[in-house]
Amino acid sequence: MSEYFEFQWDMRKSKIGDVRMGGSKKYYNVCNEPTEWNQALFRIKELIGASMDYALKDKSCYHDNDFLLRFLFARKFDVDEAFKLIIRYFAYLQKNHAIFQRLSVFDESVQLALRDGFPGILPERDRRGRKILVFFTANWDPALYSLLTVYRAMLLSLEKLLEEKQNQANGFVAIVDWSNLTLQKSSHLNPKILKLMIEGLQDCFPVQFKAIHFIGQTWYLEAAMAVIRQFLREKTRSRIKLHSNLSTLHECIARDVLPTELGGESPPFNPLEWYHTLLESSQNNTSNGVNAQSRPYYITQATIYSTPPPITGKNGVSSGKKSSGDPARNSLLSLDDDI
Repeated sequence: MSEYFEFQWDMRKSKIGDVRMGGSKKYYNVCNEPTEWNQALFRIKELIGASMDYALKDKSCYHDNDFLLRFLFARKFDVDEAFKLIIRYFAYLQKNHAIFQRLSVFDESVQLALRDGFPGILPERDRRGRKILVFFTANWDPALYSLLTVYRAMLLSLEKLLEEKQNQANGFVAIVDWSNLTLQKSSHLNPKILKLMIEGLQDCFPVQFKAIHFIGQTWYLEAAMAVIRQFLREKTRSRIKLHSNLSTLHECIARDVLPTELGGESPPFNPLEWYHTLLESSQNNTSNGVNAQSRPYYITQATIYSTPPPITGKNGVSSGKKSSGDPARNSLLSLDDDI
């Protein structure tokens, strides 16, 4: 019940917020697009245009208001902080370009992750209007797709979710259920990939995770948790909640928005719903002529991806080698091997 009243209060507050420019405070309205939004956009475009930072050598994002608003919302319209986030975003993309090559729902390994619910997106929002991402780690099959692929599927999903202003403003909640994750599977939680994920999601992408709930954490996950903790800022650490049982989770998130797997009152979790949403959206973008090449600052691509056939020997038997027919795929495989 407390969550309900807190939501009501937050909804009243969400209609106004700070726009910090030159030390003065102004206001914006989440529901409409007032002149204050335009003032913030004008200021951040000035900073982009004047920037000599190598990360912003391509300034084509200058004309995309929807793209720039993601960063303004992520930093509560603090223009200077939003500009710094943009710099880190582009620097991260350039430094880790292999991760984003051919990032599409048509990538077969990404499809496997999405079908298993990595990530899963619950249909209902919490009382504060935030979308809920769920991860049932027992469903992960590291023999079929790596942790890096899970990260790619997550980035693809967040890119789609950020198309909605409500998600930009309210942020997200993540629930990670560690129950039944085997010791063997936990050995695939690569520390370098975990660091890469934290760096991107915490410091470089325009996303706000307002709460992260861990359920059923086992003793053999302590090594991975130790790696995670050392790269988290204090603000992020304070948002991680550990739950030994579901009752404490229900104190934070109402049961009527949670699936039965999490002790909720909603229908059982179906990972295919979000997968089909992404698939339909990508197909619509392709059929409508949306060209990712004209928006290189977005991390996803609208082109259809297909895995090249394996290299075969004289008798038609696969040689077991990586195909050289797709540079993007080979680059990603190489990154996975190196890490």
